[in-house]
Amino acid sequence: MKIREYENADEQGWLRCRVVAFLDCSYFNDVKTKKEHYVHPSICLVAEESETIIGLIDAEIDSDDLTCAKNERGAIVWNLAVLPEYRRCGVAEALWEQTRARLIGQGVHYCELWTQEDEAANRFYLSAGFALEDSQTWIRCYAEGKACLPLLNREAMGIIYGLEELVFDAPLSRKAGLKECCYRIDEVRLYTIRF
Repeated sequence: MKIREYENADEQGWLRCRVVAFLDCSYFNDVKTKKEHYVHPSICLVAEESETIIGLIDAEIDSDDLTCAKNERGAIVWNLAVLPEYRRCGVAEALWEQTRARLIGQGVHYCELWTQEDEAANRFYLSAGFALEDSQTWIRCYAEGKACLPLLNREAMGIIYGLEELVFDAPLSRKAGLKECCYRIDEVRLYTIRF
């Protein structure tokens, strides 16, 4: 396995890796058709084996308006993905360690990431030294069809002819009350680390 900088020619392999890696987790519907490009400096690495991208990580630096870092340089991990057949082989650890070393090299000592309640991802972040910030947990809710209607201010919306799906975020405290109208509710969690 080789870890290297992402190159523009990697876009299709990056997209494939991200889609396949996310299929068995709660981010399965977060499909990208183009790789993100970041406003601030970033570290974008890929893990490659036999000319196939098997893992990836993207971290944006100095995103003061995006991170919870106060009075210090911070970074946020936007993507970390490993193909299922390469999990538990040290790929995510190697990607994170190289990213961490590069962050330190740029004077960054705080990093955060958001994830949902996927057990394997949460275990990995804890084992990598991240801490869960319970006070920042919120929920992403999915309602479909007629179950969406009670959630809308129909007067403000005006006439609509149908609603297929509604995806919205809400405070964790509303989870129990929203279970009746939502077919899916994911907890969104913040993990942080100082190094």
